[in-house]
Amino acid sequence: LALCLKFVGDLKDTNSREKALDGLVLAFKGQTVALPAAWAVLQEDLRKEARLVPLVNKLAVSFRDPAALKRALDTVGDATNSAENRIEALRQLVLLKHPQAYQVVAAMLYGDKELPLRAEAARQLANLTEPSVGSDVVGNWAKIAKEIRPDVVNSLTSRKEWAKALLTAMNEKKVERTELTDNSVLKMQAFKDKELDALIEKAWGRTRPTPDELAKVIDATRSKLDETPASFARGKAVFEAQCIKCHKFDGKGVEVGPALDGAGRDIEYLLANVIDPNRVIGAPYFLRTLNTLDGRIEQGLLAEEDENSITLKVENAQLKKFLKKDLDGPVKVQEKSMMPEGLTAGMTPQNFRDLIRYVMAHPFLVNATVNGKAVTAGVTGRIPVPMAKEITVTAEFTVADTFKTKLLVGSSNPFTVMLDGKAMGQGPGSGKAMRPDGELVEVELPKGKHTLTFTTSNTTADAAVFLRFLDPDRKLSYPE
Repeated sequence: LALCLKFVGDLKDTNSREKALDGLVLAFKGQTVALPAAWAVLQEDLRKEARLVPLVNKLAVSFRDPAALKRALDTVGDATNSAENRIEALRQLVLLKHPQAYQVVAAMLYGDKELPLRAEAARQLANLTEPSVGSDVVGNWAKIAKEIRPDVVNSLTSRKEWAKALLTAMNEKKVERTELTDNSVLKMQAFKDKELDALIEKAWGRTRPTPDELAKVIDATRSKLDETPASFARGKAVFEAQCIKCHKFDGKGVEVGPALDGAGRDIEYLLANVIDPNRVIGAPYFLRTLNTLDGRIEQGLLAEEDENSITLKVENAQLKKFLKKDLDGPVKVQEKSMMPEGLTAGMTPQNFRDLIRYVMAHPFLVNATVNGKAVTAGVTGRIPVPMAKEITVTAEFTVADTFKTKLLVGSSNPFTVMLDGKAMGQGPGSGKAMRPDGELVEVELPKGKHTLTFTTSNTTADAAVFLRFLDPDRKLSYPE
């Protein structure tokens, strides 16, 4: 470290200093060491360059610089600071074991106006050591926003006594059973504590559903997909509450689990992978569980490992580094996803329908009129049509940028397609029972708002048509 700091001091240009400091910040992320002798003079020199100050401040935390404590406390308490700066300062307070750290975390957890700050407070609970955290938090459960409760549960299950407080509250019906997932339970079982195991059995039940049970959940969920219309906007909100912490999609989120943009994302794919994520799982996503000598349990994906340390990647793509000398026993590797099974247990059926609508590739046209009567189909895209010689289906959509694509049609009978009153294509129909994506029509969609008109006929009861554009880059938007 002394050699590294001398190297930084000997550099003359700001760009090189910035790169070197960035390397040191990365090396010491999440760790603290004794204050180096050369730091006081060096940091005074580095602070002359404004762009180096944020990196200097981060290193000051890693070096346990007393001034860093005051700086972090002032930043957290200043509501005019950005959420990003306050979150970083909160992490620093906890890392430095500031005597007021728990008080600050609690105040933010229950009362801060900005949800990202409350979520970070929930995650930082796990890094505290106060014995009263578990009982305090469950005693204030009603004050905790629903969106951050999974983070709170994850923190409480990291220490034995806190986990007991959570399970006791659950057994007393003060906390809903559905707040726990099977992964939370596996984490608590790693303590190998008989009293805790008995509480799990009493308050929560068996460890995991069987594959047959999960298959039944998938079937039941599938049968409810078209009960009511789904909303793209609400689905986006569900994704941001449930999935964004581990998956990247549509330009948002983080990559802990696989990015979703390239996935198949049809309805069956989503049903299986959301409800039964362990059906198929690749080795990079096997779950690691470790015990620390100070009595904490941690879970995550392997990010990095050498002979001295192991780094886990957890929700929100945070990296947690552990020295192997601080571990109580070997790291346990489970061929299991970090994503809990039966995630839909934490969602309503409507939440799940909305999520499917938002995440699925090439969503169906669902808001339409059939012979002048408004119809809203479910996420499967089934637009019911009457028995009639002439049937006209119209639907509106908006194109963000002109592009060539294909309209996928599911129709039993011959059809014609028009865009804004102009002929676009036609097809013979399948001549059989209707099914999605039976035929395609090549189209060019100009930028702007448009009306699609689809005409056909029908001589059978309980008939329907299916319409959707191939839209890999999500250039289309639809009325809610």
